[in-house]
Amino acid sequence: MIAASLPPMPAGGAEVQALRLAAALEKRNITVNFLTPGRVDQKGEAILNGIYIQRLFSFPNRLFAFFSKLKKKQDPLSHKIEYDDRLELTDQITSKISWPSLVFYHLFFLNSLLFLWPRRRSFDIIHAHTMEWSVIVASRLGKILSKPVVVKDSTMNGLMSIRRFPGGHRLQKMVIKRCTFVAMTKAIEDNLKVAGVPLSKIFRISNGIEVTNESDQTFQQIRFPTVLFVGNLYQQPAKGIDILLKAWCIVGRKHPNAELNIIGDGNLASFIHFTKKLGLEQSVHFLGKLSQLEHYYRKSSIFVLPSRREGMSNALMEAMLHGLPCVATDISGSRELIDHGSNGLLVPPKDIDALATAINYMISNPDEAALMGRLGRRKIIEEFNMDIICTQYVSLYKSLMT
Repeated sequence: MIAASLPPMPAGGAEVQALRLAAALEKRNITVNFLTPGRVDQKGEAILNGIYIQRLFSFPNRLFAFFSKLKKKQDPLSHKIEYDDRLELTDQITSKISWPSLVFYHLFFLNSLLFLWPRRRSFDIIHAHTMEWSVIVASRLGKILSKPVVVKDSTMNGLMSIRRFPGGHRLQKMVIKRCTFVAMTKAIEDNLKVAGVPLSKIFRISNGIEVTNESDQTFQQIRFPTVLFVGNLYQQPAKGIDILLKAWCIVGRKHPNAELNIIGDGNLASFIHFTKKLGLEQSVHFLGKLSQLEHYYRKSSIFVLPSRREGMSNALMEAMLHGLPCVATDISGSRELIDHGSNGLLVPPKDIDALATAINYMISNPDEAALMGRLGRRKIIEEFNMDIICTQYVSLYKSLMT
């Protein structure tokens, strides 16, 4: 498996899913090894939760890290919070790939090839977990090493994002020719078809989650009014935090005692400044990146996911598993998880008023919200249990080996 980054380095939802899948596969005696880029303080072999990881790092990486550090000092990242959806494109990534990114992924390809070539008879399949530079690396490795390549499309940009690379059209054709595709949602499957992927090369396999053994009764008590968001704040505008905070201004007028807890890594100072500008500093709490979320899922009343774009949110799945009533935007993965009005509420993306109305409805109707939470948990258990998802991957892998 090829992953862009793995803990303790920053890792996103795609990498979290990759580790969950790897753990489930290992239980079925399918050996999983990870290749991921390393850095000066994180390189070489490692074991993470029983999974073998090779963090690839060579002397050219040292030079790259040095020059990248200089560039960041000269051109620091901006931390924009608020976006105007009438004037700005916020639900897609269209920027061209920068030269540091190009150097980075070419170095990783060379490091991967040097590492895998002498070991080419010890593995059967290459599995990339994002439709970004990692799938380009995986496709090239698959061709050279004569291995089937699986790629999971974890975003809504899909194959179109590859066109942001130099020679993007050619790279896109190479990926389509070399890979078998996993689409988490119908929307992603449709995007793959539009990009020219034959239906025979697309497999619909959702994200999965390890199901806990607690009964529904454990999750029935609803404590109002505490609303929870969990997500990577560095992914703004994708996560729609500006939409959520503006909606919270409306919620606060009707429910002045309500509190909003926001968990996730990011430039918290910028978010806190924006929150103060809106006059919400008393009711909105930025808790930063936390590794243990169980307490917050159990103590919250509602979970909200205001994303402008999303593949299939791990946090939303976790909240539903904990029986939390959920409000999410009507986009790709959320649409697969939530049946509007039955096990949660869906609202149009980028719609401040609609998001506020849905949150207010949940707060004002605790019994109905609790029922939605229980039905949401049931859906996760019945359809998104990692054991079910793992079985589907095993079938896919076996089909590639025949």
